Amino acid sequence: MYSLNYVQDSLQPTKVLKDRKVLLIGDKINHFYSDYVRQQDSVLTADHAKGKASGPVRRSPDILGEGYQVFANHPNVLQQTVIEFITKLSVYQYEEDSELPQWELRDETRAILNYSCQKATAHFRGRDWEVWFCPDIPIDAGPWKLYGLPGLILRAADTRKHYVFECIGIEQLKQKKEPIIQPIRFFYQHIKCSRQEYRKAQKQYYENHVNSLLALGFNVSVYDDAGNKIEEIETPNTFFEERHGSWSTKVNVADRSRKIPYNPIELE
Repeated sequence: MYSLNYVQDSLQPTKVLKDRKVLLIGDKINHFYSDYVRQQDSVLTADHAKGKASGPVRRSPDILGEGYQVFANHPNVLQQTVIEFITKLSVYQYEEDSELPQWELRDETRAILNYSCQKATAHFRGRDWEVWFCPDIPIDAGPWKLYGLPGLILRAADTRKHYVFECIGIEQLKQKKEPIIQPIRFFYQHIKCSRQEYRKAQKQYYENHVNSLLALGFNVSVYDDAGNKIEEIETPNTFFEERHGSWSTKVNVADRSRKIPYNPIELE
């Protein structure tokens, strides 16, 4: 189990959000995901089975679970499956070769959870990372897509401190779990694509919010500051309408072409 402190908007570096991550380490596959998102999905699953709507699990405003999941097949097969959400109604799934960070071992040591850890650094996916791994836990794994060291990574942070993972607990499971490589959402557009296609869609969403909502299947109503509707835009994407009826959302006129600041963990 890892805590994660992260900066969602690089223009507001003092606004730090929190998540709690789980890394399941198996004989054939590792699974990394948000514990908070999984809890929310469990509530949705239970309520959906009862035929009732479900609201969000109430938490502190600074707690926001990231929706992505990573299923890593290394070291036997250097490949991983990644599931990413751009909105709650669109999920992207892609396969990629596992990229090994080019680590440089350092002489520095520190204690984490009473384990002696050694420092290593690397430039990976656009960020400079400093990690602490534990040689006494000889497992080649770590949070997110970080691996490739002679010991479990217990702490990882980019040098700007925009993403800081820290191990807060280790447990030996009594029963094995079977990995389920699929999202547990009910109203979504499931898009299988390449990593490059996902990153393009992600950038498009934040660069032009309204156009991306239209592409995802929303009809968009634009309102002025007085609450008057000034524009109605129909989506060309009929995916949701064909399955669940039409979807619509409202935006303020100031958001018609506004960019949304974002700070993805992968900058390259």
